[in-house]
This record gives sequence, C-alpha cells and structure tokens, in this order.
Amino acid sequence: MDHTGSLFYIAERWVGGILTNFSEISKNLKKLKDLTEKISNEKLQEGYTKKEIGLWDKERQRLELLYGGIASMEKTPGALFIIDSHLEDLAVREASKMGVITSAIVDTNADPQLIDYPIPANDDAVGSIKLITSYIMDAWVEGKKESFKKNKKEEVKKEIKPKEVKKEKQTKKEEDGKSKPSGSKKTKK
Repeated sequence: MDHTGSLFYIAERWVGGILTNFSEISKNLKKLKDLTEKISNEKLQEGYTKKEIGLWDKERQRLELLYGGIASMEKTPGALFIIDSHLEDLAVREASKMGVITSAIVDTNADPQLIDYPIPANDDAVGSIKLITSYIMDAWVEGKKESFKKNKKEEVKKEIKPKEVKKEKQTKKEEDGKSKPSGSKKTKK
C-alpha cells in the first residue's frame, strides 16, 4: 500500500502510543524529518565526522522503518483498517480506548467483538488480503472524491451569498425603517 494523500500506513510493528500518546510520537516524527534533512543537505554535514553522519543515518533508517508510513501525520486518525486483528491487538486496544473506529480482517483466532466493523476472512492468505485491501482502497478513494465534491459545492454556495452582501441588505433595511415616518404622530391643522 502506498502513501496516498492523507492515507497513512504502518507496515512493520505497531509502536505503542501512536494513538494514546501522540504528543511523544510526534516528537519522533519531527526527529525523522530533521535527520532526513540533515543527511540530504551537504552544508549541514560540514563540521561533522563520517561516524556521526553514519549514526544519524542509522537512526533515520530505524525511525523510517517504524514511522515511515505516518511521517507526515499531524493528528490521530479517525479510523483504522487492520489486516490481522489478533497480531495487532495493541492497535485495537489503543483505538478502542481513544474512540477511533476500527475495521479489521478477523480470522478464527481473533475476537470480532473488539472491532467496530469486522471482516471475517483468512488473514494469512495473501490473495484474500490483496482482494479486501483493494476494495477498502477503492471505497476510500471514492469517499475522498465525494467529500471533495461536497466541499466544492459548499464553497460555491458561500461565494454566491457572501456575508458582506447580507450585512449591506440588513443596514439598508434598518435605514429604511428609521427614515419612514410613523403613523402614530398627530399633526396640527
């Protein structure tokens, strides 16, 4: 699975605290970005030994392995899709603790009651995983398109009736109401 738009993934192991302790995880994400920048910029490397630069690269590789798929994540996700809910029980527990919606492939060795939207299937067969994830990805892309269309329609509606026009109409009505003489005054003959 590739990182597409705002779709994040974890391919290795679930690092504890990604959902429940995101403030600390975000420090590691920042460290990963900083190390990547240091290693790619030769001017920043001046004044450091090859050993120090090698240690930076080793640390960057470790962080990339753990956090590469979520490197640009700025907040906790609203939903999780988990391939093996039995193996990734920590992710399931963190999601339920934080109120994050979970959808997971649930094999016979896992408890489907822990998952919001369980998908009963063999989580060991590569073919079933590919099939299910392709459907999930297609649904996600379609949902993003619908969300984009909905946001565009709302922007168009806002452009048609800006707030300034409404305020101008209200002030004109108030001025018209003040300038009209009231019928309750008596006039002398």
